[in-house]
Amino acid sequence: MSNTPRPLRRDVPQREEGAFLWATFGTHWRAGAASMIPFGIIYFTTQPFGSAMTTLTMGGFIIGPAVIAFFASLWAVMSYGLLHLLRNDIRVWLHYTVYAAAGAVGLFVLAMLSLVGVQAYNTHGGLDFWNAASFTGFLWATPLLGAIGSIVGRRVLASGVRWTIWIKRPPLPDVFTFVDGKRDKDEFQRM
Repeated sequence: MSNTPRPLRRDVPQREEGAFLWATFGTHWRAGAASMIPFGIIYFTTQPFGSAMTTLTMGGFIIGPAVIAFFASLWAVMSYGLLHLLRNDIRVWLHYTVYAAAGAVGLFVLAMLSLVGVQAYNTHGGLDFWNAASFTGFLWATPLLGAIGSIVGRRVLASGVRWTIWIKRPPLPDVFTFVDGKRDKDEFQRM
């Protein structure tokens, strides 16, 4: 295995031939957590501040971070794939449009699946989720929130996206083969 060249990523300061856009998964995850900012704004503005804080103190400090971690992880997986898909395209408007569309569809599907799960639990197997009180709100609010959140997330991601190229690293020398006449014969024998 050490006899074959190994491809490695290397950041380059500006776009050049063969370069593509790339960011680490941690950067995608951080952007996914930032994409929840619109949810936080809506949470604190649609109810009195005292009620919002009461909900947080009654378990929200445990459930909230778990929800944020889960959502940020899902968003990061989506973003990683989208950036890979758009890695050679430098049109900024296209990146934001694709992210907004993917966020709108993704959050809508996630919200509908959760609504189906809640309705199935509450009605003991019934799947008439379209009769739920929150169904009409989910129809228009989740795509809008998903699109806005993804635009915020993509904006945060922009600071971590780098131009990257693949380079071929020469194979490493085999350090475990003894070569007669080397000065480190005693070191080799001790190993």
